[in-house]
Amino acid sequence: MGRNIDFSYRTNQIIVLFTLLVAAIGWILTGEISSGLYIGGGVFLTWALSRELDSKHQYSAFIAAAFSLLNLLYYENVQLLVIFWILLMMRIVNGITGKELTVFDIYSVLGFTVYLSFNDENSVYLLIFLLAMTFVTKTREKAKVVLIASGIGLAFFIAESFFMNYLSFNNIDYLDPITLFVIATLCLSFILFWFLSKVETKDDRGKSVNRSRLLASQMLYSATVLLLFFFGDMSLNNLIIYISAILGVAIYFIGFTLSSRVRSD
Repeated sequence: MGRNIDFSYRTNQIIVLFTLLVAAIGWILTGEISSGLYIGGGVFLTWALSRELDSKHQYSAFIAAAFSLLNLLYYENVQLLVIFWILLMMRIVNGITGKELTVFDIYSVLGFTVYLSFNDENSVYLLIFLLAMTFVTKTREKAKVVLIASGIGLAFFIAESFFMNYLSFNNIDYLDPITLFVIATLCLSFILFWFLSKVETKDDRGKSVNRSRLLASQMLYSATVLLLFFFGDMSLNNLIIYISAILGVAIYFIGFTLSSRVRSD
C-alpha cells in the first residue's frame, strides 16, 4: 500500500519544500514547533489525498495544498493518523500502487481501524472499513480473506455501537453556512468523480487503473468524509484538509476540461 516519493521529480521536490516552509510559518504563528509540524504535515497530506483522488493531473494537488493554508489562520488540531488511514483505505480499493493486495494489507488496515475506533471511542471507523471491504469484494481479490476481515470488523462494529455506545449522531446546525457548503461540496463531489474516473489513469507500474476501482475509491473518500462529519469527532482543521482536496481536484479538472475544449475549437 505504500507509495514511494521519487525526488527526481520537480513536483515532489516542490511539495516537500512547500511543506517545510508552511511548517516554519506555522511554528512562527502558533509559537509551538509541534503545531507548525502538524500544520505542515496537513499540507502534505492534503496534497497526498488529492494525488490519490486525481493521479492523472499532478498540479491539482498543489491547488488543494494552497487551499489547506487556511489552517494557518486557525489551528486547533490536525488528526494526521485519520488522514493517513483514509489514504490506506483508498489504496486498498483503487489498486493505484500496481501491487497485488496481500493478507497483511487487509489485516493491518483492520487493526488500524480497530485502534482508531477504540482510541476515539467511535465505531464509525469500522462502518467505513466495512464499506471499503464491500468495494474490494467486487474485485474478487483475496475474497476469503476480505470476507473474514469483514466479519471481524462487523463483530467489532456491533459490539462497540450497541454495547459500548460508541456511535452517536453529531449535533449539527444545518442552517450554518459552513455546514451547507461542506454538505453541498461532498454531494457534488460524487458527480465530479463520475466524470474524473473516465480519464485514463496509470498505476505506479505504468499499467492502466481499472475505472470501476478508481471510482469506488473516490466515492469511498466522499462517503468517508460525510460519515466522519455526521458521526465522527472531526476537527475544523481536518475538515479544511478534506474539502481542500476536493476543491483542488474540482477546480483543476474543470479548468483543464474547459481549456482543452477551447484548444480543440
